Amino acid sequence: MEHGMLSGRQRDILALIETDGTQYIEDLAARYHLTTQTIRRDINALCDLGFARRFHGGVSVPVEGHNISINARAALNRTAKQCIAKRVATAIEPGSTVFMGIGSTVQFVAEALLEHRGLTVVTNNIDVALTLCEAPHIEVHMTGGLLRHNDRDVVGADVLRFFEKFYASYAVVGAGALHPSNGVLDFSYSEAQITAALIENSRMAILAADSSKWTRDASVKVVPFSKVKSLFTDRLPDGEAAEALGQAGTEIVLCSEDSA
Repeated sequence: MEHGMLSGRQRDILALIETDGTQYIEDLAARYHLTTQTIRRDINALCDLGFARRFHGGVSVPVEGHNISINARAALNRTAKQCIAKRVATAIEPGSTVFMGIGSTVQFVAEALLEHRGLTVVTNNIDVALTLCEAPHIEVHMTGGLLRHNDRDVVGADVLRFFEKFYASYAVVGAGALHPSNGVLDFSYSEAQITAALIENSRMAILAADSSKWTRDASVKVVPFSKVKSLFTDRLPDGEAAEALGQAGTEIVLCSEDSA
């Protein structure tokens, strides 16, 4: 059973776990006007797939401080990510060279680029490469490297050397987390290195990240916001986050179903 086979309620519960953290069975039952037994069945299905972790009385992310699988990430905030992807695609000019990094939102960007002409895409994201197999008019360069089965991408020194052979018009990257003072964060040093290399070797860095990234914890610094030209997101950040982006000169592009 893949993430696409989840019910709408199960997807919603995943999104709640991602954005708000730990969820309790009694609260979920009240939220959906259902019995606790029905909610437990939903939670059991999510946990059996590795999308969540049970504890007595509730459910949380699989392992604190680590990223979840690419399938689980694609299921979370799917509508917001697709809206972001469509807006990102409109910002990319035909004939451009585009770096595409890791993550589920970047995969959605690849889907939105299928009708673009004359693109050269360089990626270490297996799902991006597979998606663009449907677009023979797009030239795709896939890096070598160490395969990460759970994340469906490749990492390592070979990836860095490959990207450094190009200078791209755009780098489309995601993030494990966002923080007002620490900028773009990720869950592992290898992920952070690659994202930083994409940004360093491109003319314009596009960060595609839904608003839940402000609530997540990741420990490895990638780049400060000053290195990011535009943040494409589903909700305007407020308070300290908005101030940090303003000081960094990062453009905020708000993406919704109406604007996609």
